[in-house]
Amino acid sequence: MSPAPFYFASGESLYLGAALLLLVIAISRLAKRTWLLRLRNVGASLALAMMVMACPPFPLVVDLIFGTALVLWFIASNRSSGRWLRWRPAATAVLVVLLLVLTTIEFSHRKMPVITGKPSDHLVIIGDSISSGIDPRVPSWPLVLQQTTGIAVRNLARPGAQSRDGLTMAEKLTPEDHVVLIEIGGNDLLEGVPSAEFGKALDTLLLKVIAPERIVVMFELPLFPHKIAYGRIQRGLAAKYRVGLIPKRFFAEVIGGANATSDGLHLSESGTRRMAALVAHALSPVLKSETGYMRSVGASPRSPARLATKAAMTSETPQPT
Repeated sequence: MSPAPFYFASGESLYLGAALLLLVIAISRLAKRTWLLRLRNVGASLALAMMVMACPPFPLVVDLIFGTALVLWFIASNRSSGRWLRWRPAATAVLVVLLLVLTTIEFSHRKMPVITGKPSDHLVIIGDSISSGIDPRVPSWPLVLQQTTGIAVRNLARPGAQSRDGLTMAEKLTPEDHVVLIEIGGNDLLEGVPSAEFGKALDTLLLKVIAPERIVVMFELPLFPHKIAYGRIQRGLAAKYRVGLIPKRFFAEVIGGANATSDGLHLSESGTRRMAALVAHALSPVLKSETGYMRSVGASPRSPARLATKAAMTSETPQPT
């Protein structure tokens, strides 16, 4: 599959779109001729499209404020006389400030969260087919993680699972399960589950999973423009229950890597190694192994994406047991 969809799904196009829009605003005063005005308008439209496709899950009121500011600037910048000309500097200033503030806020959600807590010797996975796998010939990434690191992994993931199914998995948790990773919600999104229903199911799941001295981490979902509410819900519930949220860009980088999937979504052998390396890096502060692998991963200055790529290139493929 083309890497373009995963680029937008990662949310990275927001920054390129914002930079392009700032450039358009900066050269706007120089655009006097008709063809330059048209080119500026095309540039502004392209920048807006890139920002929308990034699906930043800002609150709806923030989207409305930004949209209003953009429309006012667009109208004022295309008028050469009248009252709109007097409003142009103010409209431009407001739009620039909003662009800088919003991209800065979203950039803060780009970093891998710092996971802290008492280290555990095993990990529990609640997830769907990304974690369970669908091909018996391809080891799931939790199995690859276990065989690579020596850390026991209890994989409760099931193919086709939605968020509401996570509750059944959560009922199998024990007091000894101190680190839980949630990778679920993709099927809700793909099958058109209403965002309110998704939010209720995820809230119920997290309420069940959260426990004293238990560390819970969740993968953020890559989004579609008409499903931005999913992102708002995930971030809101992650903050409510103090759940570590692995940014969607890391998930998108794994899925979008070369030869990472067998069908555009489900992981291939290369993809499972990348995902295992990503999880090992993210959870290295709270998972302990006798081999010392987790310490070396946690101390690595490389980004999770580079670690995952290196693992995919150098690791031997574990065989199912």
